[in-house]
Amino acid sequence: MRRRPASNPARNLRPILDSVLDKNRSSFLESDPLEFVRNYTHPRDQEIASFTAACFALGRVDLIRKAVGTVLGVMGGSPYAFVRKSDPALLKGKFAGFVYRFFKAEDVAVLLFWIRQVLERHGSLERLFLEGYGEGDPDVGPALSRFVRTMLQMETRPVVRSLSPDSGLRAYLSDPESGSGCKRLSLFLRWVVRREDPDLGIWKSVSPAKLVMPLDTHVIRLGKRLGLTRRATPDWKMAREITESIRQFEPHDPVKYDFALCHAGMVQPCPTGQDKNECGKCVFGVCCNG
Repeated sequence: MRRRPASNPARNLRPILDSVLDKNRSSFLESDPLEFVRNYTHPRDQEIASFTAACFALGRVDLIRKAVGTVLGVMGGSPYAFVRKSDPALLKGKFAGFVYRFFKAEDVAVLLFWIRQVLERHGSLERLFLEGYGEGDPDVGPALSRFVRTMLQMETRPVVRSLSPDSGLRAYLSDPESGSGCKRLSLFLRWVVRREDPDLGIWKSVSPAKLVMPLDTHVIRLGKRLGLTRRATPDWKMAREITESIRQFEPHDPVKYDFALCHAGMVQPCPTGQDKNECGKCVFGVCCNG
């Protein structure tokens, strides 16, 4: 039996989220690596830049932006041309010295080599995704599972003999069917599918209604406190439950509120209910279960 959403927060929560969006639209890209992606104008460059940038979207904002800027800087004015024309055996050397969290130069090189193989076999990342996408699916989960399984089966030579067991790519290309929250892949899908700013809307065949909320720290915390989820573990089930709760009042584009939840979580540290006077200063005070 399908699990029911945690609550119906539509009466009070929607106007608050809309207010956060309206007041902060000018700062949409200040904390989002999507700003780097928007430097490209051709959809085929934006697609590859988005998939690459989302890979590093974990950790502190300033460090994320530094990592994304470094990698896209090496790829130059056309990530598509860079991936298609670069010698796979030389890719690792182009990113020599790069280290970010679980990622090293060889991980970047393997990721770009896999993208190249997708382009050669399927034409684009979108076409590979659509091979597993069905209008009857409840969300993008089934297609995402097929997408990552296909990529992880691709050849790694001549970049490296095999993918390292501790490679950051294994965590990035996580499978929702294994229980992963798939935060960064959901973020990538938000960028390329949603039609409204600041997102790109370059994947026309995937419905924004099918997207699932990216689970970052702020979405997880507020999701619990606002009654959007009853789950304790930040997994795919939690991501779907939060999305389903928001879908009650925004069925066609539930992930539009990703930014509002993230931004509010960053600028309004939660007092964790220990000081109710502080709680009264929070925009979510009337909805909070804390």
